[in-house]
Amino acid sequence: MDLRLAWSLMAATALSGCVTYTAIPYQSSANTTAAILQTGMPAIAVKPFTAASSIQASIMCRAAGPVKASPDFAGYIENAFISELRQAGAYDPASPLTVSGKLDDIGFSSGMSDGGWAMTLTITNARQQSYTTQSRYVFEGSFFGEVACQQVRDYFGPAVQRLVRDVILNPRFKEIVSSSRGN
Repeated sequence: MDLRLAWSLMAATALSGCVTYTAIPYQSSANTTAAILQTGMPAIAVKPFTAASSIQASIMCRAAGPVKASPDFAGYIENAFISELRQAGAYDPASPLTVSGKLDDIGFSSGMSDGGWAMTLTITNARQQSYTTQSRYVFEGSFFGEVACQQVRDYFGPAVQRLVRDVILNPRFKEIVSSSRGN
């Protein structure tokens, strides 16, 4: 009987594998909408966002499993950017004013006392003028790996909200948008 129980526990452990922590769908932020409206910017088009070659499709969280976003981290941020612009009436896919983004770096901490996301995004217009914004979003950590990784997943959306707001509030954003017309 004890041998059967031992084998059952080993089999359950071997078959359980790790969990994938996929970021929850993005939700626009009223604060970001207000920030966009305050810029008084015209409607712009958003070209595809890319990621640095060093950025993986997922990031391992402790030994609990990978954290990922759909379609990928850069695509999630691009979709968030469009969502925020659309919410503020500042998105027009046919606009001659265009920006694109490159996710230069992304990472998180899932510490026992605190956690956080850190992202670096470069925004570029059609004339290849660009600027880079670094954004950090901090949240409470957890001793327990599964809880900490769930927090990393759950706070990715708010961290992206902060990133988009930081990009838009950067004084260079208005310059980039206003001089982005045509190549």
